[in-house]
This record gives sequence, structure tokens and C-alpha cells, in this order.
Amino acid sequence: MSITLLLSVIALVAVLGVVAAIFVGGAVYVRRVRRDGTDSVLAGARKRRELRD
Repeated sequence: MSITLLLSVIALVAVLGVVAAIFVGGAVYVRRVRRDGTDSVLAGARKRRELRD
């Protein structure tokens, strides 16, 4: 197996991992919004941001 092929496979796996993470994050966000409502989700984000500052 050549180094070029190996690097291409690693790059492809990395890109697919990033795409999968985006979809999983979006699904978690949509599920949370549907379960708790938009106002609750945004209020939780504001609360976390205030605690971090």
C-alpha cells in the first residue's frame, strides 16, 4: 500500500467523520428543540454562556 493511498484514505475518513459529527449534532439539537421547545433551549444556552463568562 503506497503512502499516497494511505493518506487519501485517512483524509477521506477524517472528512466523513466531520460530516457525521455535523449530522449527529444537528439531530441532537433538533431532538432537544422538539422535546423542550425553542425558548427553553435558548434560555439554557444563555445560562451556560453567562456561567462561562
